[in-house]
Amino acid sequence: MGSSKSKLPPFTERDRDLLLSYNLEESHFRRLWTVFNEVDVDNNGFWTVSECFRLVREPRISMRAPIIEALFFFSDGSSDGCVMFQDFLVAFCSFCALSKEEVLQLFFMIVDEDRNGKIDKNELNRFFSFVPPEVTGNAPPMFPVNNKNALDKFRGGKWQYLEFDGLAQLCERFPYIAYPVHHVQHLFRSKLLGLKFWEKLDTDRMKLNMQERIFHVRAADGSWRPIERPGRCTMKEILEYSRRKTTVQNGKRVGKPQKVSTIVTSELTKIRDDQIARMPLMNMIRNNHCMYYVPAKPPEDLRVSPDAPGRTTFETRPELELEGFDADRPMSADVPLSPVGGARKGDEEEDDDDEWETDTDASDDPGSPQS
Repeated sequence: MGSSKSKLPPFTERDRDLLLSYNLEESHFRRLWTVFNEVDVDNNGFWTVSECFRLVREPRISMRAPIIEALFFFSDGSSDGCVMFQDFLVAFCSFCALSKEEVLQLFFMIVDEDRNGKIDKNELNRFFSFVPPEVTGNAPPMFPVNNKNALDKFRGGKWQYLEFDGLAQLCERFPYIAYPVHHVQHLFRSKLLGLKFWEKLDTDRMKLNMQERIFHVRAADGSWRPIERPGRCTMKEILEYSRRKTTVQNGKRVGKPQKVSTIVTSELTKIRDDQIARMPLMNMIRNNHCMYYVPAKPPEDLRVSPDAPGRTTFETRPELELEGFDADRPMSADVPLSPVGGARKGDEEEDDDDEWETDTDASDDPGSPQS
C-alpha cells in the first residue's frame, strides 16, 4: 500500500478555497491523502476506475456501476483513464457535497449525453439497458424491467422528452429510478470523512442569508479572508451558463473565445456566474470530454488582463440584462453595431465561427423555420 506519511501534493489556490468552502481543513486533506494511498494498491500515484469500485466495495456488475463509471469519467481531468490526487480531492469531495436536488441534476447530466437540455425516451432506455463490459454473452441489463415500465406509465406514456422538472416528477413518482445515484453518494460519503461531516455541510448550505454562509479562514500571511459556502442554482442556469462560456472543438469543451477585446456584461451576471462556477456540481466535472464541462478560466491567449499595459478591461453595465438582449453579440467601440435585425458591413466576407463547432442545431435557432 502507498505511504500515508508522504508529502501532500500541491493544488491550486482556487481548489483549496473550494474545498475550504466545503468545511474541509488541513487535517481532512491529510485524511483523504491517506485514503487515496491506501486504495492505490499499485502505488502508482493515480486511480483507475477499479480503485473507485474498491473504495466503496461495490461489484462492477450492479445498478450502481454506471453511476460510479460516470463519476470517474467526470473526475478524469487529463482524459487518460487515470485520476490524480488533485482531481480525486476536488471531484469526489464535490460529489459528496451535492444536495439532494444537485444529485438529481447530476443524474440528468449523466443521461443527457448530448447536453441539449432534455432527455428523451431513447436516452433513458439506453441507460436502463446498461450491461457491464465484463459480462459476456447475452446477459440481461443490470436495471430491473420496472425502470423501463415506469417510462410507459409516466404521463400515460404520451411524452417524447423530459426537461429537468419532468425528470424530477418521474423520480418522485417512481423513486427507484434515482435510487442508484443517491446510494452511490451515500457510499462515498461514508468512506470519505463520514456521513455526519457531509450532513453538517448540507445544513450549512441550507442557510438562505448569504452572510450566514460566509466564514473566515487564516491565510498564509496571517490575515483573515472570507470564504463563502456554495449556494444553489437551477438546471436552467447551468445550461445557460455552459452555453455562454464554452464551445466544442475537436470533441472537447473549451472556453469560448471572445471576438472583440471589450465585453459588455451586467454586474449581476458576473456575480451570478462566479457563484455558479463555485457550485459543487460544476467543479466535480474535470474532464473536458464531458459536454457539461466548463473551464475555470478562459483560454490563456484570449483572457483580458486589467493590469496589462495596452490591454482593454471588462466593461460592465449596472442595469439588468434583458433575456436575449445582446446575449451573444459583444460590443466594441471599434466595431459599430448595426440596428436590430440588420447586417454589418463585411459580415458576409469574414466569419470567425467557421473553425469552431457548435452544440446547437438548426432546430434550436429561434429564427429557423419550424417543421
